[in-house]
Amino acid sequence: MDFQKHTSTEMVELFNSKPFQGQSPEKASVVFLSSDANYSPDISNHKFFKHILEYQKDGIAFWKKYGCHHPFLLSNYPFNKNADGVPFHRNFKKIGLGSEHAEHISFLELLDIPTVGNKSENKKLFYDLISLPHLEYIERLMLGGGNKLFLVSNGVLRDIVKIKKIYPVFKWLDFELNQKEQYSKAIKGNKIKEIYHFSSTQIHGQLSEISSTVNEWLKRPANHPINADGNW
Repeated sequence: MDFQKHTSTEMVELFNSKPFQGQSPEKASVVFLSSDANYSPDISNHKFFKHILEYQKDGIAFWKKYGCHHPFLLSNYPFNKNADGVPFHRNFKKIGLGSEHAEHISFLELLDIPTVGNKSENKKLFYDLISLPHLEYIERLMLGGGNKLFLVSNGVLRDIVKIKKIYPVFKWLDFELNQKEQYSKAIKGNKIKEIYHFSSTQIHGQLSEISSTVNEWLKRPANHPINADGNW
């Protein structure tokens, strides 16, 4: 199916009321920022949908109950395990976080609606689906302190470069499209760090680094200062 807003009204309503997964971004210590939450177009018509509802209602309780952070990893997941958001979450699992981390981890996307298909098939539509209030919400999180680590894929940073030319947000984010070094920025006590997308082949060489970064951040004393390049 071509990239588009998810065709299920029920799926869209889920995200209207709660446009994130896992811990609330306000309460989380580590936020994984992606472009869009991608699902099978048929998921809301299958009995498995009860697990999506359960997860979306309380991602922390779901992780502790099932021992995995997302319904895509359940053994009875009935759809293509190499499509939609499944590879993302399968690779995320490899960084080794357990249910004891659930209260610290949030998944957030640039779009506040669920999608089907691959956004690379229709980037114009992706930008058309963006909600300015949701972008402003993400920006407030990044600039609002709270000792948060934002792990952001290269593709999302590239999207933000275009977004800030269209919308009055993220003007302070100084990521350059042609930069060779891994982007890292400290701002208001938070840290923004570039990673590969969890669906990419490059992520396998970075899993250990991401695991160490997350664990070191969670062990870091509250309000411990970080310097301008994001180190502490």
